[in-house]
Amino acid sequence: MTSSLHVSLPDEMRAYVDLRTNGKQAYATPSEYVRALIRSDMEKESQRLYVFGELLKSQEDIKHGRLFSSEDIESRSKAFLDELETDGE
Repeated sequence: MTSSLHVSLPDEMRAYVDLRTNGKQAYATPSEYVRALIRSDMEKESQRLYVFGELLKSQEDIKHGRLFSSEDIESRSKAFLDELETDGE
């Protein structure tokens, strides 16, 4: 299901959208461009919430004396970053 959304833009922003959607760039239409921007924002928000959740878990671990060595943290961080790279391909 789709629905329409009317958005008013200043002339400078409209010119930029037109430039990005002129058929020579990655986007064919303004709608395609806006959808891509929204998807990107949704992904960033999802990642931000994940990191925030992990920080809260870490806070609880510290409160309960569950600590990790620097080697454990490095290993877990590398695994996490590797997973992000794999998901992004």
